[in-house]
Amino acid sequence: MNLPRDPETNQVLLRVAETAASHGPILDEATRRRVDALIAERPVREALVDAGLQPSRSVLLSGPPGVGKTLTASHIASQMKQTLLVVDLASLMSSYLGRTGRNLRSILDYAAQNECVLFIDEFDALAKRREDDSDVGELKRLVNVLLLELDRWPAGSFLIAATNHKELLDSAISRRFDVLIELPLPATEERKLLISSLPVIVSSAVSDDTCALMALATDGLSHSDIVRLCNGIARETIVRDGGLSSLEEGLVSLAVPKLRELAGEDAKVREQVAVAASVHLGLSNRRIANILGVSHPTISRAIAAFQEREQR
Repeated sequence: MNLPRDPETNQVLLRVAETAASHGPILDEATRRRVDALIAERPVREALVDAGLQPSRSVLLSGPPGVGKTLTASHIASQMKQTLLVVDLASLMSSYLGRTGRNLRSILDYAAQNECVLFIDEFDALAKRREDDSDVGELKRLVNVLLLELDRWPAGSFLIAATNHKELLDSAISRRFDVLIELPLPATEERKLLISSLPVIVSSAVSDDTCALMALATDGLSHSDIVRLCNGIARETIVRDGGLSSLEEGLVSLAVPKLRELAGEDAKVREQVAVAASVHLGLSNRRIANILGVSHPTISRAIAAFQEREQR
């Protein structure tokens, strides 16, 4: 594959990435449906055109760091059965006037002419708001290049851009994408599914209850933060014990104090933890009470109050 290069440095501007062979990223149901809908359009592009409809050609993925934007891009390419080409920003960007724009146009022309999925991560580095006075004119020219190319992007190739800072993007750029998808931080159910599917958790036969505890204790963390945390505990366990026999104990030792800290003396937070543990994870009231260090009736009252509000 004769990939485009920077004419002065001869650095390759794109790299071919392996696509995800697994079931794909762990997403909430609404986001998963939107991603699946994009993929489902691919085999029926001609039927859409015949009906006078423009097939989706591009998607902008946004959200906090570590929520699976890159894995989602890989999953889309895999399901579309297309080569995934990833832009190398370090090679693309140049301090020489005009070179970055030429490199960007070279990348987009190549991807448009060779059916593929093109992935541009850290998209805000290229598509910042043009009214941002702190940026040099070169970045404003990049936005103009992107606007032109997005308008004429062919249906054969698919463009995926990702950003942690959607608010920094030029508004005209955002409007050019066919689909905008925001990936949120994982909720309790997604956190539990993620934890229980980690290879080190599966191979160690960690119990469902412990995965549930970790799901509760990792509230507010991203997918990558959770993977790093669990793998870090496993690594420490192997270094200390020479194996993973006490991994479950290490996970519980981290989760229980964290949950007690979250609940503390705040009845509202305690109710939120209790409801998540009971309604979403199926833990018994007695088990929740033991975890939080409170009485069984306290947990029963908290859950009953939640159920009463839900029924109103």
